[in-house]
Amino acid sequence: MMNYINKLGRVTRKRTGSSKEARRATDLPLDHQLTFSPTKDERWTYEDGAILLNEMDVKEIVNECPKSVSVLTGVSHGLHSYQRFVWGKGGKEFAKFNGVIDSVQHTIQGKLLNLFDGLTGGIDFEWEGDDFWINNVNVRSVIKLYVLRPTEAARAYLEGLRDKVSLILQRRNDNSRYDAVFEEAQELYDEIDIVLNTVSPAGVPRLSA
Repeated sequence: MMNYINKLGRVTRKRTGSSKEARRATDLPLDHQLTFSPTKDERWTYEDGAILLNEMDVKEIVNECPKSVSVLTGVSHGLHSYQRFVWGKGGKEFAKFNGVIDSVQHTIQGKLLNLFDGLTGGIDFEWEGDDFWINNVNVRSVIKLYVLRPTEAARAYLEGLRDKVSLILQRRNDNSRYDAVFEEAQELYDEIDIVLNTVSPAGVPRLSA
């Protein structure tokens, strides 16, 4: 994990500061940066409300590697060790520090759950605003493309996406993550159903009751 993060750091903007400031920041066992170095190539600090690993915000690391189980679990384990270190030095009551740790751990947990669902159910989905992504496909974009250029192949693809949305609806009671998107998934299913029932592939007339 650390090799990947160190490579990532070469293309990520790092925080800067003078060497004198760095020396002042780390001259106490529990300095204001809460410095923790469990290995020679791993350095955790807390600056300006952010947890940094080798000068990179761990939130950025997590967002850069949403599909990497090794990175996500490695960061989660590192955060746990870092928090235990700070607590051991008398920093258990640092509310803001603990709050950031909890927030990042919650984000990691959600991403790992998303990966697990994708592996076990064959469906990896995300919802942001009007965009609903299934297995890295923006479903509403596919709907629009089908309406603009309806073909048999596009219809079959859209029907496959409808089936996946149906599976999401069926797994509503499996965990809270499915509950949270149920209404949006139901609306999306209805949209696909309407389009499939009203827009026919080019050259194929659609019968109406």
